[in-house]
Amino acid sequence: MDKFDGAVRAIARVLRTRYPGFILGRPLVRAEIPVFTYHDVERAELAADLEFLRRNGYRTLGVEELVRARSGKGSPGRCVLLTFDDARRSFYEVALPVLREYRARAVLFAPSWWMGAASAQQAPGRELFMSWSEVRECLASGLVDVESHAHRHALVHTSSELVTFANPAALRRYDLYDWPMQYGARGDELGRPALGTPVYRAAPLLSAERRYLEPGGLTDECRQFVERAGGAEFFVRPRWQKTLRAFHAARAAAFPGRFMTQVAFRDLVASEFELSREHFRAELGHAPTYLAFPWMLGSRSSLELAKRFGIRAAFGVALDFRAERAGWSPIPVYGRFKCDWLRFLPGDGRASVLGAVGRKIAQFPKVQHLAH
Repeated sequence: MDKFDGAVRAIARVLRTRYPGFILGRPLVRAEIPVFTYHDVERAELAADLEFLRRNGYRTLGVEELVRARSGKGSPGRCVLLTFDDARRSFYEVALPVLREYRARAVLFAPSWWMGAASAQQAPGRELFMSWSEVRECLASGLVDVESHAHRHALVHTSSELVTFANPAALRRYDLYDWPMQYGARGDELGRPALGTPVYRAAPLLSAERRYLEPGGLTDECRQFVERAGGAEFFVRPRWQKTLRAFHAARAAAFPGRFMTQVAFRDLVASEFELSREHFRAELGHAPTYLAFPWMLGSRSSLELAKRFGIRAAFGVALDFRAERAGWSPIPVYGRFKCDWLRFLPGDGRASVLGAVGRKIAQFPKVQHLAH
């Protein structure tokens, strides 16, 4: 991936992101209820956040309470909503015991494909996620609302622009979800790909406008080329990427890719909501009514589909606050702040933005996406 291109896209995301006034030491706006999002959690950090909230009189809400308050029905006082994405094992093993200790409420957004569906059992990385029985235990605690994080939580290729190839360094650096869904003769593949797999420009499935179906034969040939050249040892060579790109270019004419038809693509997007609803009903006895879009707020068409499948409101991230205020969405949408900002809320022990700037700059190179 071109580093300059990656930096430009990262800077664009920063410029689109809304940073809350309270990180600059300002008071909360009247009736403001910040929503924070967590992914993998560590006990010490989460306990410190909950202790900060308890010490300063903040109440943790359930999702229904937030929606009622945001619609002007009731004034709950000093409150926050804590959301946890992905249903990783760390939620069950780390977050749930801490929530019980502090009697704190939270919302868990679960991606149903990864929660034990038969098709996911053998997927690389399946062990990182909770089982449905563990999700039911969270729900039974009375502290956790369980809602949808879509079905596959997938990226899809959106053009034939080659970004990189699956290689040992990238597989170590990038998260399971950062690898776009692969299309081939065996159907769609989710998770970390085999060494040598070409990765093209990608976008979140629910935010994309189209899907590029990469040629499976070319993917297989690139993987086989790497295997014949020594597997992981191939990537120790200083010019491995130039060599593999040249092979890819030489064989590409024999394996043309194509774009999914708009009808088929819309059906794929619709299946994210339909399958999530089916799994929730089968495993939890209810259909989800709230959705956290993976990575960023979905496209207008995916928001319309979400409404059609019973979603009453959707959550995005900090760069989605403009959509929240624009009023074009068919359902209410809410932006969320990273959990890093929670202890910037007004109160005793409030963090200073000056100390955070240096940490954010240091983390900047580590949080770039692979292909989107």
